[in-house]
Amino acid sequence: MTDDFRHRTRIDVRFRDIDAFGHVNNAVVSSYVELARVRYLVDVLQVQPIGVMPLILAHISIDYLSPILFEDVVEVGSRVDWLGTSSIAMSHGLTAAADGRELARSGSVLVTYDYEQNRPMPVPGDWRQALAAYEGHSLDKPMATA
Repeated sequence: MTDDFRHRTRIDVRFRDIDAFGHVNNAVVSSYVELARVRYLVDVLQVQPIGVMPLILAHISIDYLSPILFEDVVEVGSRVDWLGTSSIAMSHGLTAAADGRELARSGSVLVTYDYEQNRPMPVPGDWRQALAAYEGHSLDKPMATA
């Protein structure tokens, strides 16, 4: 993963985020990624996140690289990697704002979802345009290789 994230979210580590081992708990790191993902989508797509955003998280992975401590301010870089028919793949890089220490890397896949029909729906065309314009390049899904 390269550090070419156009969108950044700064998060102050709260005391309640710390576990018995003195670092941010893994479940909390997932919530940091969630907050950054939602802020990215709100900022770029200009949508309201509560009750309106037609998305479901289908996959998330996190590689933990360095402990996140109470004194840290975490900067989460976010980007869209590609768009499928009904999917949006994102990457996130978490770093310590003070020293640039790489803390974690995360990847996620969202599915655009029609809650009334209870099924996936195509990524809206205006979303495709807005996301590609923001990222500055085509977001076509890479072709699988054999």
